[in-house]
Amino acid sequence: MIKLIVSDMDGTLLNERMEIPTATVSLIKRAQERGIHFAVATGRDYPLAAPLLKEQMVLCPLIASNGAQYFDGSGRNLYNIGLEKKTVRDMLSICSKYDGLHEELMTSNGIYSNNIDQREELVATMLSSTNPDISFEEALEIAKDKIEEMDIKFVHDYSEVIDDNSLVILKVAVHSMEGQNVLGPLKKELYDSISNLAITASSTKNLEINHLGAQKGLAVARLARDLGLKRDQVMTIGDNINDISMLEWAKYSVAMANGEDEVKAVANYETASNRQNGVGDAISRVLSGKIYSQ
Repeated sequence: MIKLIVSDMDGTLLNERMEIPTATVSLIKRAQERGIHFAVATGRDYPLAAPLLKEQMVLCPLIASNGAQYFDGSGRNLYNIGLEKKTVRDMLSICSKYDGLHEELMTSNGIYSNNIDQREELVATMLSSTNPDISFEEALEIAKDKIEEMDIKFVHDYSEVIDDNSLVILKVAVHSMEGQNVLGPLKKELYDSISNLAITASSTKNLEINHLGAQKGLAVARLARDLGLKRDQVMTIGDNINDISMLEWAKYSVAMANGEDEVKAVANYETASNRQNGVGDAISRVLSGKIYSQ
């Protein structure tokens, strides 16, 4: 019997307007009332993820930055798994050899970027990638509206962030409009040159670089263990590469219809797209006892 449901956010729980559908919110609360735990596991940092849950009054654990942080339902931070500062410097040095890259640092004090135009482009690329029916131009308009709501800190030089000992660097995100033509060789060089990395992606045009111990699958396993649950009592739902580790871990793994082919290949089941309330459909099946047929 499923006792824990864990959902990704972008391209999964969130629709094309980067909002949680009202119908899904109702189903989450019904599941919680029945004693089924609900949690979110996202590549977003806490300041970008938590408000979307709070505005719908969804109280649940939040695994942020691909598993680098964990917050309980009250918003209390229970752990951080960061990158060593030398590792971050080495990464940025390698990235500097490739043209057209935009890097951002996700830290314990929010996201640091050095270019607002590229940050808008990054959000638009993520939106158009996770919502294939939206053109890049439409996505860019949404991104420009949403960027004002995001607490992004813009700096000229990342050295001041790296040198700040009060900050934990949780993730480095790298974006390229050239996609895998550039990111593929970069990923290989990073793995060849630096140890203890976990490199995933939330779109075809980015890389998300974490410490090896910061993965969604490891975080979901830890949450389940804390709740006294086994993997055959857990359902995970996702759409992109950074969801694969948690989809592989849980017995009940669900890919979104808009998900990447690699995600669908590892998931046991498939639900509707994020524009068609796919997470809500998955939760509804759990509530009705009609889990997907094998």
